[in-house]
Amino acid sequence: MGKLQHYYKKSITRQFTSMMILALTLILVGAVFVLLSTVFILKDYEEETTELREKQELVSQIADHSNEIILRARGYYVYLSDFEYNQIFIEKTSLDQALAEIKVLKLSASEQEVMQNIESFFIDYFDQILPKAIEYSKVQNYDALRVLVSAGEDNPVNKLISYSRDFEHQVQTIAENKNAQLIQSLSFQALLFIAYILLILVVSSVITRKVAKDVGVPLQKLTGYARRFAEGEFIEVEHITREDELGELARTFQSMMAQIQNKEEELVAQNEELFAQQDELQAQQEELQQALERMEKNEQYLEKRNLLVQSLSNTLEQHELLESIISNMVAITDSDKGFIVMMNREHSYASIGISEHAAAQFIETIDEGILLRALQTKQAYSITRDCTAPEQGYHEQAARATDLILPILNANEEMVACIVITKVNRGITKQEEIEIVSMVKQISLAFDKLYLYEQSEKQRLMTSDMLNTVQEGIQLLDLDGTTLQVNRKMSDIFGLFQQSDGSIHLPLEQFKFAVQSTVVEAEPFLQFMEALVTTGHLNGLRSMNYEITEPERKFIQIYGEPLYRNGQKFGLLLVHRDITKEYEVDRMKSEFVSTVSHELRTPLASVLGFAELLLHRELKPERQRKYITTIHQEARRLTTLINDFLDLQRMESGKQTYEIKSISLTSLINEVIEMQQLSSGNHQIVWQNDAPEATLLADRDKLQQVFINLLSNAIKYSPNGGQIKLYCGMKDDKIIVRMEDQGLGIPKDALPNLFKKFYRVDNSDRREIGGTGLGLAIVKEIITRHEGSIEVESEFGHGSTFTVTLPSASPHPLEEDEQRVFVGTETTIQVMLIENDHNLSILLRDELQSSGFHVHLFTEGMKAINEIETLNPDIVVIDLMLEPDITGWDIISKIKKSEVLHNKPIIISSAFEEKEKAAQWGINAFLVKPYLPGRLSAAITHMLR
Repeated sequence: MGKLQHYYKKSITRQFTSMMILALTLILVGAVFVLLSTVFILKDYEEETTELREKQELVSQIADHSNEIILRARGYYVYLSDFEYNQIFIEKTSLDQALAEIKVLKLSASEQEVMQNIESFFIDYFDQILPKAIEYSKVQNYDALRVLVSAGEDNPVNKLISYSRDFEHQVQTIAENKNAQLIQSLSFQALLFIAYILLILVVSSVITRKVAKDVGVPLQKLTGYARRFAEGEFIEVEHITREDELGELARTFQSMMAQIQNKEEELVAQNEELFAQQDELQAQQEELQQALERMEKNEQYLEKRNLLVQSLSNTLEQHELLESIISNMVAITDSDKGFIVMMNREHSYASIGISEHAAAQFIETIDEGILLRALQTKQAYSITRDCTAPEQGYHEQAARATDLILPILNANEEMVACIVITKVNRGITKQEEIEIVSMVKQISLAFDKLYLYEQSEKQRLMTSDMLNTVQEGIQLLDLDGTTLQVNRKMSDIFGLFQQSDGSIHLPLEQFKFAVQSTVVEAEPFLQFMEALVTTGHLNGLRSMNYEITEPERKFIQIYGEPLYRNGQKFGLLLVHRDITKEYEVDRMKSEFVSTVSHELRTPLASVLGFAELLLHRELKPERQRKYITTIHQEARRLTTLINDFLDLQRMESGKQTYEIKSISLTSLINEVIEMQQLSSGNHQIVWQNDAPEATLLADRDKLQQVFINLLSNAIKYSPNGGQIKLYCGMKDDKIIVRMEDQGLGIPKDALPNLFKKFYRVDNSDRREIGGTGLGLAIVKEIITRHEGSIEVESEFGHGSTFTVTLPSASPHPLEEDEQRVFVGTETTIQVMLIENDHNLSILLRDELQSSGFHVHLFTEGMKAINEIETLNPDIVVIDLMLEPDITGWDIISKIKKSEVLHNKPIIISSAFEEKEKAAQWGINAFLVKPYLPGRLSAAITHMLR
């Protein structure tokens, strides 16, 4: 026991810890007691309330499921919905589960009875009532259904709902009572705990007083000793015999005071050394301050350089880039002014602190100025010079300026631009120059980027221009059918594409919706579009035609081509080709074919009919002459039709030739009038000639064809007869020929199309008159080739006026030989006629013999070639179409290569107008079939003269 007491008193900590453990133990015991008591109270309360809540929740669930079953059943009776039927059995499953769970709980006798009633009700409901109710509802026997399914107060479901409400009220009442009991028990526990705490406080005060007496008094004495020692007083500490820490502390304190006095001198020396170290730290602080200032300057420099880099990467517009570069370079280098110039043809530039006049002067001398060295060496260099007067400003003392010339090189080491920066009265160090040159390398990358952008933009614009030049609508689609790009022609075809650069994003569905109202019979077109996107064709078809009505009526042909890149399909290119003109031409050609068929068959029927009459009947001479005249007229009609068709073919193929000579307009018009008067009948042609001496350079035959067409039209479209006025005159060195009739006239809407090929006015009166729709088109072509013009004025139902304007030529007197009329006499002229058409050859031979020529007729080309040198005729008449293996050109080649025959006159008689090829052989006499036989005799006579 004594050892234990000694061990206890030796340490204050043990004493204090023992007392604290005792106090805490008492507190813990009381707290555990109160806690356990409270836990037991709460546990009992929770068990009771939990069971009540579970029972209440299950009763509510049973009521809800029961009610839901009845409601779902009623819904099924009304709507016969499979969904409602399935929900009935889902709710039944939930109901069964709730009934099973509530049976596990403690239930009173009344509660058990209610649950059994509910269970038995729904067993009977699903076994008996529900099947019958479903049958009644299916046959719509609602009266029986109402009798079967009652909804009164005796319904177990209604009782269950009422029971649920009463049970919930009971549970609430019980819960309130339980809460009151819980509060009362907890309050009692709290009072016990408070009393226990008061007891603990009394015990703790006693312990605290003892600790204060045993520890506080000695500590107070030691504190007084320490204060007096700190004030410099040397004291003697009272000896303390205690064995605990306080005694040890007093003894240690006394030893410490002795040691402190011994160390005082050592501390003074160390203090002086610390002052010296403080001075050294002050110097280091100043150095750090200077380093900080340099870092701030570097940070500002890096910020400016970062701005330069950002400006280089944020713009691809040339002028904006130049402005950004020079402004940032001047700011970064702290220069006074700067200048950047492109080494292209335009010498685009930007400047800071430099006038427009100085910039222009710099560019004018760019090939000989300070940039020449940079261009040659590709290296940066600086120049120090005297300041100019403007740079001197108001300063009186002399000043110097430094220019730094910085070439900007591209990837090929070619100088694409140059920068010049200037500092006034300041120099540029080598280090600054190195840093500036490194920045210029970054700038060169920006110029490479600008060059690539300009090239790609140029290529894009070129591609866009090429697509816009194509006269077909181009539509680029991706694999989903979304329209990505169209050209200008596509925008013209469909008004829905309204964009500047052609790049759009229009899904296929939106495109279909947009064009549905403009495309005639849109469904086939849209199906074809979808087929092209998905499979590339529609039942094997890769193109189709469709018609649009807006913005104007057009006929379009569409076809598609898939696009591949590296073997992978990435899109579809649709081509919309405007075939409106071809469609109209086809339509007019179809009409033309039917018209030509009618126009050919009608005169042929007359020719064949009258010819058959002449062959098989004996007719009086007067009737024979009448029939022959009719045959001649119909033959000329056929000849005109065929000539029109051949002229059109030559015009379209570009093979129409013209023999331009000086001709007299008066004699030409006279011939035309004489020819037309034979068929004019009851028409009176009145000619007012105010230019009897007018001459012009023209192809006589073609110009004759013009006036014959115009005059015959005036006669033909005046079916009731009347007067046709013809006027010839001069105005401003132009020949005016005006033809006016009093016929049917032309509607206003037909005037713009009057001179188009195959065009005919759609009118029943004109349909009866007939025509091919070629005459005026040929007239327009001939007059245009003669550098003239034709105009028409007409009032529907009151006649038309055609005005032809042609350039006049200086009058030339006709040669005497051209004025004489050839009279056939007996001659010794030998004519070799080579013609394989039997009837035509006999006709031409007889006509030439009647004109006094001696004719040698050959119908085989090979025989003619073999005998031509032996015969040695004075003139040769050749048809170009002979046997399949020989042509007239073979005979002409034989003649031109023969020493005996190479100067022989040659006349070509052919249905094919190949005057240009004939001219290459030196042959100018060319008669185009069909022609009057007399023209061959006249041509031979003219050539021999």
